Amino acid sequence: MSEIWSNTDFPYMCLRDEVRTLSFRAAIHAVVRPGDVVLDVGAGSGILSFFAAEAGAAQVIAVEIDPLLCSALRRSIDLNGFADRIRVVEGEATAVDLPRDVDVVVAELIDTGLLDEQQVPVLNALRCRGVIGRDTRVIPNAYTTRLQLVHARERYYGFAIAAPKHAWPFYEQGEGWHPSAVDPASSAVDIASLRFTGGLIERRRAGRIQLEVDPSVTVNAVRLSGLIELSAGIEVGATHALNGDKILAIPAVAGASTVDMQWSLEMGGGLRSLALDVTPAAEVVSDLDARGQHVLERLARVRV
Repeated sequence: MSEIWSNTDFPYMCLRDEVRTLSFRAAIHAVVRPGDVVLDVGAGSGILSFFAAEAGAAQVIAVEIDPLLCSALRRSIDLNGFADRIRVVEGEATAVDLPRDVDVVVAELIDTGLLDEQQVPVLNALRCRGVIGRDTRVIPNAYTTRLQLVHARERYYGFAIAAPKHAWPFYEQGEGWHPSAVDPASSAVDIASLRFTGGLIERRRAGRIQLEVDPSVTVNAVRLSGLIELSAGIEVGATHALNGDKILAIPAVAGASTVDMQWSLEMGGGLRSLALDVTPAAEVVSDLDARGQHVLERLARVRV
C-alpha cells in the first residue's frame, strides 16, 4: 500500500505555533553557548536548528527521517546562509552516524504524557550510544505528567462518542468546531515527573493516587495533561501544536466523594499503554449483617 498521508503537516503546525516556537527559542538562547555542537532531533522545518545557529552554535546537526522535509530543510539552510554551520542527516536518530558527547541536544519529540512520540526511547538510545554524554545539556529539560477526573460531554451530532478527545487549544477559537465541553471533577495530580538530563529513563511507570471528587459531578473521563520545562524558568503546558490535553472516556462514576486510581503507562508505548483502574470510595450500606453491624462494601471497580 502506498503512503498517502503526508507527515509534513504537523511540522508546519509547530512552525505556526508561536507559543511553542518562541518558548523553544528562548530556551535555546539560554542554553546554547558560542562554539557548541548542537544536535536537533526530529528537525522538521528546521526552525529550532536555525535558533541554535542564531545562538552561536558552531555546528548544528539536524536529524530528520522524512526525505521531503530533509530536501526542504537543505533549501532553507541555503536560503539563510547556514550551509557552513547546519548539516542535515537523513534517517532515524537512533541509527544514523552521530558524534559522541555533543554539547546540546534539542529534542522536540514531545507529546502528552510522553506516550505517542518517541522522546524517551530516542534520548535513551542516544545516551547508550554516547551521543549524549555526562555534560550534555538537553532541551527540554524535564516533563511532568498529570491526571484529573472530569465530566466530558459525549454527544456529537446526536450520538454518544467514546473515542479519545484531543483537546488542542485552537479548537476553542473561532467558529465551525462542534462544542466539546469538559468539567473538572477533581484537582489535577502530578503522577510522573522526570528529567531528561540524568541518565537513562525508566519507560514504564505505575502508581496509585487518591482523589477528592465533587460528588455533584458524574465522572466519565480522565484528563491527561503535562507540563514541559524547556530550561530553567521556561515552562509550557498545552499549546496549539504541542502537548494538548487528552480526554479519555471511562465508565461513569456518580456520587463518589473520594476515588482511588491505580495507573500505569509506558513512555513511547502509545496512548493505548495508559491503564487506569478507578475505584470509588467505600460506602456504608443500610442493611445490617448477622452481627447487627453495618456492612462496608466496595463499589464496582471501573477500568479503562
